[in-house]
Amino acid sequence: MKSNNKLFFWRTGFVGVALILSGIFFLLTNFSVIPPVGNAADRIIGILFFITGLVFAFFQGRGGGLFWFTIPAGVAFSFGSFTLAVGISEIFSFTSAAILGIGFGTTFLIVFLLQKAQWWALLPSGSLYGVSLWILMSSIQPQIGFHPIFLLLCIGASFLCIYFLSVQKLKMRFALYTGAIIFLCSVIYYFLILFFEYKLFWAIFLILLGIAIPILFIIINKKSTDEKKIII
Repeated sequence: MKSNNKLFFWRTGFVGVALILSGIFFLLTNFSVIPPVGNAADRIIGILFFITGLVFAFFQGRGGGLFWFTIPAGVAFSFGSFTLAVGISEIFSFTSAAILGIGFGTTFLIVFLLQKAQWWALLPSGSLYGVSLWILMSSIQPQIGFHPIFLLLCIGASFLCIYFLSVQKLKMRFALYTGAIIFLCSVIYYFLILFFEYKLFWAIFLILLGIAIPILFIIINKKSTDEKKIII
């Protein structure tokens, strides 16, 4: 009976969420909040991708070895969403890269949320979100162009999340230092490109540097103090 309860939990729980999100997506598409531009064939292919995702979601088995099925499930849902919203003919466009980046990034984020020991999943998650943000911001701020600022920013944020969400913070100090350096360099890089032609740049640069350096020293000092307390 206990086994049946577990079976009921991980199947209805995970698949239930997948069904609800799929239903919301189809409603948004139906009411043209997300305008479908694909033809009938695209809609059939998109629905088949959703069915495939639900099959993998059904067998993913929360807490067991089958949690890896989350990855093909997320990939299938991402392709299904993209096919219905944009059309399979646009698979090699920047729009497809942005949509699929969000879908794949969310997939790896779910892997981490299901299995907190799999901290590495935050790195591809952050990188894929970074690709989507990179494409979005390059269209919003043309002066940035295709400099990978936001990709680096998200990678740095991923390392910081690995550290702050980790139970064993002493072993994950490399993530703190790596994330802080990448994140800080990305912010400087962003303002360098954004305000390079303006006299404001150096004033903003010095202010950010003045804020960042004390914060970094406070974090390092706090960690060294905590380590001394643990040793004592």
